[in-house]
Amino acid sequence: MLEAFYATERGSLEDATINGSFDLHPELVWIDLIAPSQEEQQWILDAYERNLPTLKSLEDISSSARFYRDDDGILHISTYFLTKNKNFQSDREQEDLENTLAATVHTVAFLLDKTQLITLRGEKLVAFRAFRARARRNDYSIDYKDPVWILLGLLESKLDELSDILEDTHKYLEEYSAEVLNDHHREQILDLDDMITRLAHQEDMLGKAQLCLTDLRRVLSFLSRPRALGSHIYDPDIREMSEDVRSLLEHNTFLFQKLKFLLDITTGFANTEMNETFKRFSILPSMLAPPMLVASIYGMNTEVLPFSHGTTSFWIVITLVLTFLIGPTLYFRWKKWI
Repeated sequence: MLEAFYATERGSLEDATINGSFDLHPELVWIDLIAPSQEEQQWILDAYERNLPTLKSLEDISSSARFYRDDDGILHISTYFLTKNKNFQSDREQEDLENTLAATVHTVAFLLDKTQLITLRGEKLVAFRAFRARARRNDYSIDYKDPVWILLGLLESKLDELSDILEDTHKYLEEYSAEVLNDHHREQILDLDDMITRLAHQEDMLGKAQLCLTDLRRVLSFLSRPRALGSHIYDPDIREMSEDVRSLLEHNTFLFQKLKFLLDITTGFANTEMNETFKRFSILPSMLAPPMLVASIYGMNTEVLPFSHGTTSFWIVITLVLTFLIGPTLYFRWKKWI
């Protein structure tokens, strides 16, 4: 899919209809390619004489080649975008294991020159859709004729989405913490294996958010270099986003610590439940040993045992067996071991 945009007189972005390379004129300030076909890549080559990287090469690119300027003065940036696969559910009655947060990391390539920005990605991303909605309204009163502002706007949308993901994860951990630490509802807690799995999903989410935030910090550090953008007018926005990234990294670290605490508690509950099971199995032989001993003695083929003759012998032995069975049971119940 190929989408193109031009800047209007009032500075906002509007879609342009693209049916071939002949529609790709220099006035287009942003060209967005989503899993482009070979034909669409050929359109870019015919119109702008630019060879686009393949989607597979974006995934395999080394960290040292993610940010650079080529001999033609085109700035190349490859960065990660995190997208949630499922929405956060705040209603605990509707939430189950399938509704826990899940996210995927996608690599997006930016090719920037003085007049145009080309983006290449393999999937539709929420951050791009949110930025396009703001750009059409021009919420920030920015002149989008400068493609650098489009690049910075997309990075800001990425930052906003990461912030939303961390906020949703925080809400989830707060609800989970209330559920786990509330003694009155501990008997109603879901299966501990499912709870540990849900926490593992959150750990995966935070790990991916950490990766994207660290990558964004590297991108902003690269853009802040004097030779990267060639102007200092963008420095205040870059510094502001860098500060936001720093605060989100600190918040992500706090969530990691909270998640580890909850995981330790849940694992402790699982170990306690397992110990309770082993204790019941160890108590059961203690309860059955005395009556089994009496029954085995009176099962021997001998004539010298007391109460082995007479009409009341059977009931005496049965009473003795029940006494040895009920007595330890009552004692263990009194001790609250069973």
